[in-house]
Amino acid sequence: MNLPSPLEKIEAKIFKERGLEVFIKRDDLIHPVISGNKWRKLNHNIEKFKQGNYKKLLTFGGAYSNHIAATARAGKELGFSTIGIIRGDELNSNSNPTLKQAHEDGMELIFTKREEYDLREEKYYHEELRRRHGHVLIIPEGGANYFGVLGCQEILKENEASVEYVVSACGTGTTAAGLLLNGANVIGVSALKGGEFLNENIAQLLSQMLIEEDVLETMGRFDLQLDYHFGGYAKYNDELIQFMKDFTSEFDIPLDQVYTGKMMYALMDLIQKDHFPKGSKIMALHTGGLQGAIDY
Repeated sequence: MNLPSPLEKIEAKIFKERGLEVFIKRDDLIHPVISGNKWRKLNHNIEKFKQGNYKKLLTFGGAYSNHIAATARAGKELGFSTIGIIRGDELNSNSNPTLKQAHEDGMELIFTKREEYDLREEKYYHEELRRRHGHVLIIPEGGANYFGVLGCQEILKENEASVEYVVSACGTGTTAAGLLLNGANVIGVSALKGGEFLNENIAQLLSQMLIEEDVLETMGRFDLQLDYHFGGYAKYNDELIQFMKDFTSEFDIPLDQVYTGKMMYALMDLIQKDHFPKGSKIMALHTGGLQGAIDY
């Protein structure tokens, strides 16, 4: 793994006009597939897997899940077996490049009805999965657990430059929870329509590490942006794709349409709307996921 990932300063006229310094934490450069927050969230979970002598690692994800792709590749490269419970029994391993890659990397893909997938957080369902598959370590969807937060907490510890604001895409809230533990003001950009639940998710994750009073204080530094989902998870339109083209052309940094494209669009729009005080230092977290990016 290429750690620590670089922190790159980017320059643009609009930043100078508003007296801002903007950096991008290039977690996309950690690994071509196990990149960004995917490796951060898997790292400590994999250590638990090794220490517990588990037979296989089992996790959950949708059709375009970067977490599924990263887990499958980690299993291939580190030599352990993986199982992916995939939402949607109408799908198969050839439904899209993400699922195809996970299958080729050796992951056993199990396509379930949505009703069964909705049980993914229930303890009795986990026991049923263990009866079916043996001594497996079960990791939540998106790596959203204590060990995932622990890995994401390490992101800001690598920075030499201090920043007041960190902007990150949000799917489960695990990355945002880890970032908040380092004292920054975190702006989370929901990649999903109806992402209000993320506030509760993040508070629950923080409650595994902090007392209630500190959870409330920490959540006071979180700003959830809900207007940049472009129709919902993995959805996009011509405006977003054109923005990604222009951004990559100007800064030579690739984006994906599921997470980082929406995050950077949100950041640029918020800067345009004078969301940040003059003199602010802002870090955008590039969370990887480029293996699922469309050609643009």
